[in-house]
Amino acid sequence: MKELNFKNNNINSWLGLIVIFGIIVVLFIIIQSLYKLFFILAPVFILLSLILDYRVIAKFGILLYNLLKHKTTLGVLAVIFTVIGLPFVAAAMFFNSFMNFRSKIRNKSKYAKYIELEAKKEEFELKEKPEIKVKSYEDLFE
Repeated sequence: MKELNFKNNNINSWLGLIVIFGIIVVLFIIIQSLYKLFFILAPVFILLSLILDYRVIAKFGILLYNLLKHKTTLGVLAVIFTVIGLPFVAAAMFFNSFMNFRSKIRNKSKYAKYIELEAKKEEFELKEKPEIKVKSYEDLFE
């Protein structure tokens, strides 16, 4: 049987670190580009969410107000993260208002057509079942 010795191979450990660092850099670049794109589109997202369903923004404002009123430190952190992550918050509010708008449209759709069937009255006679008397558990399997 062949044994594998990974302790002497330093190239694999350095290669693994380089790959992990590369993945982190690529993810950072992707998130940074999404942030820039959403930062440009944030006013559009906010306006569209106001048009589609203004209550989403109102509920978010009420949520922040209640956090500031009852849990002040958490409310301050929420406001700070809202300001920093405004593009993502605006996109999330747009998505929420768009889904609310679509569900309202879907609920207003017409009812499905149906045909009313007449119920037939049939009389059934129930026969009496014979009573089974069991003396022991083994009698059930005979």
